[in-house]
Order: sequence, then C-alpha cells, then structure tokens
Amino acid sequence: MDKLFLIQIIPFIIGLTISGFILRNSRLISTNGKLIPGFDDKSAPSNGVEIGGVAIFPILLMAMCLSIGLPHYLGFTELSQLKVLPSALRIMQVIVGCALLYFVGLKNDMNGTSAKVKFLTLFITACMFPVTGLWIQDFDGLMGIKSLPAYIGMPLTVLVSMFIIELVSLMDDIDGLGAGLFSIMVSIFLIFCIKYGFVLGSLVSASALGVIVPFGVLKLLSHRWRKTILGDAASYVLGYILAYLTLALFRQSGINMPTGMQMVVFGILLFPAFDFLRVVRQRIREQRGLLTPDRNQIQHRLLRTGIRPFFVPVVISAIILAFAVLNSWWVIVVQRHFTLLFLTDIVLFVIIQLLISFAISRNEIRHNMEKWQIEYGREAWEADVPVEAIRQKQQNFGTMGLPKHVILGDELDFIPDGMNAIEREVKRVIDFFISGILIIIFSPLFLLSYILIKFDDGGPAIYSQERIGRFGRPFRIHKFRSMRLDAEKFGPALSHHGGDDDPRLTKVGKFLRAHHLDELPQLWDVFKGDMAFIGPRPERKFFIDQIMVHDPRYSFLYQIRPGVTSYATLYNGYTDTMEKMLRRLTYDLYYLEHRSWWLDIKILWLTFISIIGGKKF
Repeated sequence: MDKLFLIQIIPFIIGLTISGFILRNSRLISTNGKLIPGFDDKSAPSNGVEIGGVAIFPILLMAMCLSIGLPHYLGFTELSQLKVLPSALRIMQVIVGCALLYFVGLKNDMNGTSAKVKFLTLFITACMFPVTGLWIQDFDGLMGIKSLPAYIGMPLTVLVSMFIIELVSLMDDIDGLGAGLFSIMVSIFLIFCIKYGFVLGSLVSASALGVIVPFGVLKLLSHRWRKTILGDAASYVLGYILAYLTLALFRQSGINMPTGMQMVVFGILLFPAFDFLRVVRQRIREQRGLLTPDRNQIQHRLLRTGIRPFFVPVVISAIILAFAVLNSWWVIVVQRHFTLLFLTDIVLFVIIQLLISFAISRNEIRHNMEKWQIEYGREAWEADVPVEAIRQKQQNFGTMGLPKHVILGDELDFIPDGMNAIEREVKRVIDFFISGILIIIFSPLFLLSYILIKFDDGGPAIYSQERIGRFGRPFRIHKFRSMRLDAEKFGPALSHHGGDDDPRLTKVGKFLRAHHLDELPQLWDVFKGDMAFIGPRPERKFFIDQIMVHDPRYSFLYQIRPGVTSYATLYNGYTDTMEKMLRRLTYDLYYLEHRSWWLDIKILWLTFISIIGGKKF
C-alpha cells in the first residue's frame, strides 16, 4: 500500500481510537443555560439539554498532533510533502481559530454567552482566513464571474466562513444532523484531498472525521445518547474546520484540483443553506425577529409529513448526499457548464420543497380523516361532511343561521360530494401536474404582466387576499393587481361592483381583467393545493357571513376545494348583488352534487371557448 495513503488515513484511525475511548464519558447537562454537575441518566432533569461534544476539540487536537509526529517516528519521510513552513502556519491558524470558538462555545453551553460576544468571536476567527492569505479569488466562470478583486473576495470569504460556522451550529439543534452533515461533507472533502494529493487537507479532514464518527455511532446505538447534541463547543469547532476545508478546496496553490470545485462545496451546502434562507425570509415576511424560534425549519416540515423523528436526520442527510454526489460527478466528468449545474441545483431544491409541501398537505388530510372517523364515524368522512370545519367556522368567523342538524353533523338534507374518494385524488394529482406545467409555459407572460403593472403605478404587482377554502380553512388567493391601491378604502367591495368601466381599475388592470390575465397567479394556488381548476369560486369571510344568513347551505361547499373557474361562473357570471350570490350558490350546490370528471372537462372547455370568444363573466 502507498505510504502517502497511509499517512492520509492514519489521522482517521487515531481520531477514531481516542474519541471512542473518551467521548462516551464526557457528557454534560445544562438547564436554562446553567451547567448541572454530577448527574447520571436517572438523575438528569427532563428539561435538561445533554451536551456530548465538550471533548471534541481536545481530541481533535491530540489526533492532529499525533498524526504529524507518528509518521516521522515510523519513518514515513513523505510527510515532507506538507511543505513545512506554510503548512505549519496554516495549522496554527486553524488551531487558534478553533480554540477561540471552543472557549466561547463552551462558555455558552455552561452558563450562556451574549450574542455580541459570539458574533465578535465568529467575525475575528473568520477574518483569520483572508489575513493569512486564504480567500475566494475566482468562481471558475460561474454566472460569468472569473477573478475576484481582493476588496470583494476577502469580505466574501469572511461572510461565507461565518455562515458555514453558524450553519453547523444550527443543524446541531436537529437530532444528530449536525454530526451527520459534517460527516458527509468532510468525507467528500477527504476523498478529493486523497485523490489530488492535498496532504494537509487530508490530515485535517481525516482527523475531524475520525473524531466525529463515534458521536454518530453513539447517537444511533445508545439509547442514553438519543437526546444528546454536540453543543456550541463542538459545533463551532467543526464549523471552522468545515470553513477551512471549503476555502482550501476552492483553489489550493500547488495542488492540481479540478476546475469547478466551488460547485462541489455548493452542492454540499445548498440544501441546509437555502433552507436557512427560506426560514429567514419567512420570518421577515411575518415581521418577526430573525432569531425568533418557530417550527418552519426543514426538520419540522418533515415531521409534519408523518415521518418518524428518528428518520428525519436520515432523510435530510440523504438529500444532502444526493446533491453532493450530483455536483461531484458533474465537476469530475462534465467539467464545464457550471452555471447550468447551479440552476439545476436550485430547481431541484424548489422541487423538493414543493414535494414536502404536498406530503404535508396529504398527511394533514389523512390525520383529519382519522380524527373525524374516531369522533364522528366513518360515514362523516366518506361523505366529506365538514362537521369540524362548520363548528370552527361558527366559532372563528362568527357565521349565523346554521341549522341545528347541520351543527350536530346530521346528514339529513345534506348535499354530498358527487365524486368518490378515488376520483377526488385523481383530480388533485391532475391539477398538480397541469398547473406546474402551465406555470412554466406562461412564465414569460407572468414576467411581462409583472413589469407592466410596476411601470403603470409603481405599486405591488401581486395582490393577495384571504379567502375561505376547503374545510372552512382560510387561505390567501393571488392575482395580478388590476385596481388602484386605495380601491377598498371605504370597506370590502365586490371586484366587479363597478362593472367593466370601474373607475378603480388601472389602465393595465383593465386590460388584464378584460382578458382574464389577472387570474394567472392562481395557477400557483392550484399547484399548492389551496384551489382546483374547477370548483366554486372562493369568497371572503365578509360576504360569506351575509350569504349564510340567507342560505346556510353554503357550508356544504366546504367539502371541496374552490376553483379558478366554476359551473356558476359560466351560467351566472360574476356577482355584484346578494341576489346573484344566492343564485350562484344554487349553481354551486348543483355542481357539488353532480360533479364528475366529465362535468369538469365540459366546464373547462366552455370556459376556454368563452375566453377565446371574449365573453365577459
């Protein structure tokens, strides 16, 4: 066996051996940021956080030192390939950075540290990379970017380093995912380091991998370690190691790395990084603090799909590994078109998020079905009787005039759904795929409409409004804004209250409304599952309350998803009076009772013909 390969694998064996002996006896427990000394598994408080990574940095330091000295002792002179002086400086920089983060992380694990201290430490340790000459200098033509000047590359390096360190810390909050993410990334880095003869990178990555593997094994095999996390003392150190390997593989002088190594790094970081940005964006939209805890992270979304908690880290790790393998294969085999790979990664991320959203919706429906079958009997679900929805509707939205037999769930005089369960499922699958295809086809029209509305009056192009959907649940419907911003300054009004010459319409909005282009964004609502192509038009709570006073049968429409077009729209048109609303309800109830695939196809075809013919409705 090649001696150089032995030198590169020795750190892993040393780290694995030392960590296996020390790590299992080095757990700490803290409650509310306070360390609790002298505990065992029986005396540990139920609300305590078990921290198992306190010894990670000392073990890592021992493994690296032994890995440097042992080959010399055994006579492996090939270690001279490390180019002693620059490698020694880099090792010192990595050790000093890890040490600073270790002490701050340990302090935070034991009795808390202020956010300012943590941020300042992250910033100082991240600045050590460009100061010592390791910074992002080019993107290999990705998105047309080649060389980067120092005043851009150095600050970018600091931001990327801080982001990676914090990312590993955030992933540590998920059961075992911090260690799993780190193991996957470092394993891939180790393969590249060995393949292309990057000895220093092999030393660092193999030592770190050997240290972290026993932690993952204990998490999987020991029941006592199931609730144990790495803690900031370990996650900050591992994050810094990861940041170093990421920057080193971008462009290492003297090492013939393949072009596009940044895409390997991007593929590994993409999923957790983009999910983190998605969560931050959601918090900004909801006007909450960026550090405010919520249940919107990827682990919570996967739990909502019905996956058992034990398998959540496995699923996330598998997704990350798939991206890593795809990008590594592309860099080694294809060796070009990195912008296309970048866009492919983004599209795959979006598709995965949409599939997770679809699985969440399916699981919640299944959960409601089981709950209703237990509480109200199987017949209630088979007929889609929205007993629970009606009760919540009455409590949350103040509806009036509900007959007693409807509130109690009696099926007397009840109008059931004309489709059976299988037909409903097939309809939803068809809506999902067709809406996705149409979104892609009409994307140029989306962009053009968006630009025209923006140029018209400078206001927001997309108009979002709360409507009531299936099971009486509120959702937000989306349209291209066709009216002025102050259209409802005097209170809610029907969209066609003023007719085609409504003075509230903008110039562009009048054209969009006349050709039904303002409803294009509803394709997204269909894709998400809030709406269907065919179904009763969704209405606002304000008007539903008024309709329910005259005819409480409106509640029967909660059985099905609202639609972009409907049977009532064809024969009744848009409604601008209560009389038309009640007549529309009659048509909608007829559709509910008689709906089928063939009726849906007929409605869709007649709607298409009406739009082509310029019919106003």
